[in-house]
Amino acid sequence: MPHTFTMKPTLLFAATAAALFTGNHGQSYQVSLVDEHKQVAQSAVQEWWDAVPYPSTFFSSVEKRVTETIQRAINNAIDLDDADNSDGDNDHPHHPPGRGHRHHGDKTKTIYELIKESKYTTKFAKLVEEHDEIKSLLHDTEANHTLFVPTDKAFDRIPHHPKDPPSKEFILALLKYHALPGLYPVPRILHSHTLPTELSLETLGDHPQRLRVNLGFLFTIRLNLYSKVVAGNIEAKNGVIHAVDGILVPPPTQAKIISLLPGTFSTFSLGLEKTGLGKELEKDEKKSGGTLFAPSNRAFQRLGPRANAFLFSERGRKYLKALLKYHVVLGETLYSDALYKAKKGDDEEGKNDGGQGYWHVDLPSLLDDKAIAVDVKRWKGFVSITLNGFTRVVFQDGLASDGTVQVVDKVLIPPHKHHSGPPAQEEDWVDVSEEEVIGRLQPYLEEEKKEMHDL
Repeated sequence: MPHTFTMKPTLLFAATAAALFTGNHGQSYQVSLVDEHKQVAQSAVQEWWDAVPYPSTFFSSVEKRVTETIQRAINNAIDLDDADNSDGDNDHPHHPPGRGHRHHGDKTKTIYELIKESKYTTKFAKLVEEHDEIKSLLHDTEANHTLFVPTDKAFDRIPHHPKDPPSKEFILALLKYHALPGLYPVPRILHSHTLPTELSLETLGDHPQRLRVNLGFLFTIRLNLYSKVVAGNIEAKNGVIHAVDGILVPPPTQAKIISLLPGTFSTFSLGLEKTGLGKELEKDEKKSGGTLFAPSNRAFQRLGPRANAFLFSERGRKYLKALLKYHVVLGETLYSDALYKAKKGDDEEGKNDGGQGYWHVDLPSLLDDKAIAVDVKRWKGFVSITLNGFTRVVFQDGLASDGTVQVVDKVLIPPHKHHSGPPAQEEDWVDVSEEEVIGRLQPYLEEEKKEMHDL
């Protein structure tokens, strides 16, 4: 029976969706803000996710619909079928949002005024009313904005936890995560893969946190895979509103995502722990975004028992660390349609905004800055990302507060130490020997030893 790639018991975006369903089990939120205007909720978001219990106890029947929907999407992606082909549910009539049934809105009123007056968005409007910064943003007529507003039914899915309410700072981050700078009507969303929000955190170098766009049957739009647009193109004086059936929660860190998904990343997680690389990355206070090319358990299985036995032995630990370093990029965050760099002025936003095209970038890895060659091809909403000429990203744009997680089902092979470019395209490690692993990685260890001696 062929191997089936699964993410049990939790899923990348199901974890995000269910954050609001979980209390903090008596932990108090002590929020320390770095810069209230710039980084309103970084500590609050982190502390919220730190309060998430072990994934095996994470979900209840309330989240069942979310997890089942996302499980189908992930499995389709791993099976080389584009996850955007179908979302498989029939909760709503399949009219493309903003088409079929028109929702005109009122261009004489602001976004804030429209959601306050609507009988379908009373709960979100109440939260906005309690936060002057968001209220001013949605009432401002000097700049256009796009708002994904959860309906009251979206809030009805959340069990009440009166003893452990989320902090005010977390709610402010949540509200910002629903708002986008600029106009994003449905046609523009259909040609986007990710969308920038009004929420910025230092962990991403003050760049905007993003939403992931997923297209389903007859152009049904989902955000972060679990929140469906149920009414679109509601026009306002200062922008456009889209109603969604799920609350959008700011994502956790890359490390938290890996820990929440043992069914997919247990081997990778073990490697990060045994080598100490995971703790080194978490302690990096200067981190400002990054890309983690995360190998699945299936990717490590491809290496074969001999290579794995060696890499996870005491003698092979330093080789494993070198190998894992080649999967880490610091300071440059890759999305399928955007690239955040350490310096904000160097960002490349809205790659191929027209919906089709090709672009290439070489990302410096943590392993001696050896490059990972990235090729992105987009065609009418379909996207493929290929690394070093042949390794496919099987699940794209895993959103994290400190970067992205791009899932690969092959372990990336570092190039020969003195080779200037990426590995040869035809190279693939399947059932490799201990000697092959040592031969490829030993020169990197010798260089590291030399640098330590020079210090």
